[in-house]
Amino acid sequence: MKFDIFYQLPKDDSQDATARYQELMAEAELADRLGFDTIWLAEVHFAPRFSLLPTPLLLLAAIAARTTRLRLGLAVNLVPLHQPIRLAEEMATLDVLSGGRAVFGVGRGAFPLNYRGYGVAMVESRARFEEGIEFVREALDQQRFSFEGQHFRADRIELVPRPLQQPFPLRVAANSPETFTYAGRHAYPIFAGGPVNPFPVLADRLEVYERALKDSGLARPEDWFAGLMLTFVGRDRAAVRATIEHSLRHYFNSVAELIEPETLSLFHQAEFQRLRDRLLNIQYETVEDIMAAYGDAAFCADRIAVMRERFKFTRLVCWFETGGLSGHQNVLDSMRQFADKVMPRFS
Repeated sequence: MKFDIFYQLPKDDSQDATARYQELMAEAELADRLGFDTIWLAEVHFAPRFSLLPTPLLLLAAIAARTTRLRLGLAVNLVPLHQPIRLAEEMATLDVLSGGRAVFGVGRGAFPLNYRGYGVAMVESRARFEEGIEFVREALDQQRFSFEGQHFRADRIELVPRPLQQPFPLRVAANSPETFTYAGRHAYPIFAGGPVNPFPVLADRLEVYERALKDSGLARPEDWFAGLMLTFVGRDRAAVRATIEHSLRHYFNSVAELIEPETLSLFHQAEFQRLRDRLLNIQYETVEDIMAAYGDAAFCADRIAVMRERFKFTRLVCWFETGGLSGHQNVLDSMRQFADKVMPRFS
């Protein structure tokens, strides 16, 4: 099993953006030395308390220059917001600069604010998402390609530079049942879990993926499932809670600020209010129970082993830095303990 790390990189009002980027770089360099396989960066726009990552490819290029083996992934690129030929050019350039370490992780995201800021209607995003993925894949995998779709077109385009990896690695972040179905229908590897699909929900979502694979007559990919878990290793569970609880509260509060009702109907307004109330009132014990591995190294290793047996993930994506307020040094210490005492259990 491979071990990855994930970043959304929030910024509290008391924090400085430059310092947050520097901390990310330092943690990525340490992850490279410790043997983590891939770093995954989110893409979020117009919401600094939630994320400082509107341009993750720029950060990944900087990380590529400071690391030697760490793979560089997007979790995820918001495909409907991008012109796909430009996106393919940027992915190919990152792949060349990094010596073949780029991974194209794709998704639609969950926040209408991202779409409004770009002048894209979120109701159109699924069609643009699916068509954009096919466009970028063909651009990356073919020497010269043409494309004719509803939203995007190309006529005998030759991508420059050519990526080093063929075929180019792609992974779909599956949040909704529709996206699990789409990923299974094409036998794409998936990225799932965490607060969006916690343990009680995840099993049903994976069944949707498996059914779509079966209905399409396709085999499950070898490295099929990157499972996201909130992780933190410390002296014991009480010490970890004292370190990270206020950071978790910041995360859920910032999510509550971003969500919106699907429509102005009374039903969707009521659903929105219930979701917002759950986010603002979620208890630490609930987070531990349904989406996390928090505690000493032995406890975390046992917890991960149970979840691996239950969900069969092929790589664990560790989210050490949830909320951004746990402290840079504490995150570094947790990463070291995890690599020294947890990862060897699964080698």
